[in-house]
Formats: sequence, structure tokens, C-alpha cells
Amino acid sequence: MASIAGRIFAEIARAAGNVNPLTVEKKKKQLVKDLRSMEPLFKHYFAPPGYRYKKTDADGVPMEVFSKKKNGSDKAVLVLHGGAYISRMMFCYRLLNPRYSRASYGGTVVHFDYRCAPEHTYPAALEDAIKVWNKLLEMGFQPENIVTVGDSAGGNLTLALLIWLREHEKEMPKASVMMSPWIDMTASGPSYVYNYKVDPVFGIRGKTPNPEEVKELLAKSELYMWLGGHDRADPHVSPALAEYDGAYPPIFVTVGGDEMLKSEAETLVNKFKAAGIEATLHVGDRMFHAFPVYQIFPEARKALKEIEAFIRRQLA
Repeated sequence: MASIAGRIFAEIARAAGNVNPLTVEKKKKQLVKDLRSMEPLFKHYFAPPGYRYKKTDADGVPMEVFSKKKNGSDKAVLVLHGGAYISRMMFCYRLLNPRYSRASYGGTVVHFDYRCAPEHTYPAALEDAIKVWNKLLEMGFQPENIVTVGDSAGGNLTLALLIWLREHEKEMPKASVMMSPWIDMTASGPSYVYNYKVDPVFGIRGKTPNPEEVKELLAKSELYMWLGGHDRADPHVSPALAEYDGAYPPIFVTVGGDEMLKSEAETLVNKFKAAGIEATLHVGDRMFHAFPVYQIFPEARKALKEIEAFIRRQLA
């Protein structure tokens, strides 16, 4: 059973953040404006004692670098934020910096703000991720000392980056963490139907659709504007549909038990395992989209502890 705090937070997410097409239409929400509404808040970030924080860029892509003042390591955690490829990086991601640094033995944590839809569509975000990856290497970090962490669209971008590195015969990061990766633009997984009534973020109460109805609804949703007309079944934008071999790094995937995205996370983990790659799936009972990011209730903290243990083990 989910904790009381976890269920309360889920209901807050349902009330404030539901992006189901029917809900958006009923509330007359402007989705882009709504998803970006939190961006201007808490613009200024001050690193906690013992850390430094600076803003820089990678060939024009805004970057944020968080590092220890003393006794740092040669490890790095590259964070790829979520937000449906519409929202830019929000403040809550910075609050995870100390956790990621500790888990990487005093490593450096890097965020970046990739170009977003509707102004920029695929492959703009991937192009920016490649620039930041190359910048990390220029900074002296070795691929075997880097772990990538991405949630939602950031999970999609994480896999897109891995696929690009594989196709171009580049070295991979040591490991990757993905929280509720949004990786099937065809919405073909069964959880799009069986979790439709319980998903606080993407679902809607009181309606049990069939797969065709779900796909029709989502086809009209502004959530997919980042594709810019690109083929939804292309594995480069729907990495759940890609094939993986033993060259890919270990992955740790979290997903909420109530999520419509649950089945694509399961598909990804099963494909990695079939390729002989270490792959772990953590399902938060009755949890919602990207729940570990919020870290203020028991289920989120438990998932984060497992993520930290995974990062420590991979970078040991």
C-alpha cells in the first residue's frame, strides 16, 4: 500500500498537473503555458555548504555544474530533465544535486537546458545532449566515470543519446538511470488502457477506453508536439521499440505502479535483459509519474536510495 503522504501527493498531481487530453480540453488549459508555469520560480540557486555551483554552456547550450569544493572525484552525473520536451528545467532537479554527488563519491553533477517544443522539435534536444556529452569529455571526464540520469522526456533523451553513441561507435556512459521514461510515442503498451483510470497525471477517472480510443486521444495531444510530424514508430523517438545489444550500459528504471507508461518501462528492461545487460526495474506501488524526483514522501525516498546504491555500485 502506498503511504498516506504518497497518496496525498498523487491527488495534488491529479488536481494540478493532469495532462490528459480530455482534462486539458475541459479546463481549457494552455498546455505549453501550464507546463512552463513553474520555470520562473526560484531562479537563483545557492549551493549548500561544501559545494560550488556555476552556470556555463556547451557550444551555446546552457549548462549548470555542481561540484564539491574539496575532496571531489573524477566521476560525473549527467542529468537530463523531463517535461514532455516542452518544459525547461525546473528548480526541483537542483535539490537532488547533493544526493547524486554523494552517490558518485563526491562527483560533479551537470544539468543542461535543451531546446524545447513548440519552438524546437526533434532532433533539437538530442543535438543539444550530444553537445553537452562532448563538453563533459572536454572537461576531462571519462565515459566510464559518467552516469546519466533522466526522467520522463529526459528518460527518452537518455536513450536517444545512448542509441546515437552506439550508432556512431562512441564510448557509452558507465550506466544510466531512468525514472518513468516516456519512450513509446505510439502508446502501444497495455498499461495505457489498464492504468487509464488511475494514473493521476495522464489518465482520467470514470472512463475505461480501448486501445484505439487511447491512441486517438493522444494523437491529438499537444504533448507530442515535440515530434514535429516525425514518425512515432521510429525507434529514435520511441526507444522502447528499439533493439539493444551487449554494447549498452547497465540501467536502473523506476516507474509508478499506477502509470500509463508502466508497460514501456517493463518492455525496455526486458529488452536489455534479453541482450545480456544488467537491468533493474523498481515499481512504486500505486505511485505516479516520475515520483522519485519529489523526494518528500517514503516511496520517493526509497526509490532514491536504490538509485543511489546503483550509482555507487556502478562507479565503485
